Amino acid sequence: MANLQELYDFYLETQPSAGKIRNATNFLIHACQALNVSSPEEIGDERLAELPLAIDRYFADNEPRAIRDKSALAEMIGRYGPKDRWRETFEVLLQDPDENLRQFVLQSLEYSARAEPELVLPYLERFRKEENALMRRVTAMLVLRILCSRQKEFIKPYLLRWVKEDSEFAHILIELLELQTIKTFNDPDCRTVCQNTLHWLEKTKPQKKQT
Repeated sequence: MANLQELYDFYLETQPSAGKIRNATNFLIHACQALNVSSPEEIGDERLAELPLAIDRYFADNEPRAIRDKSALAEMIGRYGPKDRWRETFEVLLQDPDENLRQFVLQSLEYSARAEPELVLPYLERFRKEENALMRRVTAMLVLRILCSRQKEFIKPYLLRWVKEDSEFAHILIELLELQTIKTFNDPDCRTVCQNTLHWLEKTKPQKKQT
């Protein structure tokens, strides 16, 4: 995706909700105004990383509007995947001062995690050790989304390593799996995968030494 228009066109192909399309369309308009260009096609590789800061400047007196626009940008990149020059823009969004936005940016990887988990793996490895507990939890939810997709075999070796480390992240995963297995799933296959994975993790995780 060489420019913002191409990213938007790809985003539409993923069939987002009407509300998300509206937010993305508004963002395109504001991005063009913020960067003083006449078309999103003019916002190419050399300017992609400028987008979050440009939106901040554009809405300098209206932080909620800026966050909404940056959320729309994160949603579009999350669907496409943090690749090409969009990786730089995504990194800027992940370092935003707003904690809620940072969590949303990471969560936006759910779509691409199911399609190209190798793109998302570096973020899983990075944020599973994050000090912020909510970021670790969002990371664990991304892992569950991969498990409930055709990519579940991809993530299993990494799950095994995390469990062997007896990490806090592994305990979060087990907790979330337990919650998921008692919920009503529209997809019974997904519920079965969560149950099987929970049993596998419980069986494989190291036992704590008795004191």
